[in-house]
Amino acid sequence: MTTESLLPAPTTVPGDVFRHTMARLPTGVAVVTTQGADGPVGCTVNAVMSLSLDPPSLLVSLAGRGRTLDQVLERGAFAVNVLPWSARHLVRQFATGTAAQRFAGVAWRSQHGVPVLTAASVSAVCEVSDCVPMYDHVLVAGTVTWTHSDDQPPTVLYAGAQHPLGG
Repeated sequence: MTTESLLPAPTTVPGDVFRHTMARLPTGVAVVTTQGADGPVGCTVNAVMSLSLDPPSLLVSLAGRGRTLDQVLERGAFAVNVLPWSARHLVRQFATGTAAQRFAGVAWRSQHGVPVLTAASVSAVCEVSDCVPMYDHVLVAGTVTWTHSDDQPPTVLYAGAQHPLGG
C-alpha cells in the first residue's frame, strides 16, 4: 500500500527574489585569503560561522568555481579577515578582479603561511579539516590555529549596502 503526500510539490523562488529577501538579513562581511601558487588570493564572503569550540573551528562558504576555493584546498589553510568600517572599501575590492588587483595596495602579513590583512579587526588562520559541496558552493571547515582581534566595530551588510555595526 502506498500513500501520497497531501503537501503540494515544493517550488523555489526566483534567484532575484531570494537575493532581495536575503539582503534583509544583516550579515558580517569578511575576506577569506590564502597563499596561492602565484601569490596571495582572496575573496569577499558573508557566510562565516563559528563551528566548534573543541577543536576551535570555523566554517566558510566559498563559490564552487572560484579560484580562492581551489587555492584554499591546495594550500590546506586559509585566513578569515573581518573588515572594520575603516577598511570597508576592501569589501568591493576583494569581490571583483584578478588576484593581483584584489591585493593591490593592501597591506598584509604572512601568518602560519597564509596572508592576513593588516586592516582586519578580527583574523583567524585555519587549517582545512573538511569540505562539503553544497549546490554551487563548498562549505570549508577549518581548525583555528591563530587569532587576532581588536575593538574596531565590524562592517555589516544590510539591504545591499555596507554599515558600521552600531551605526
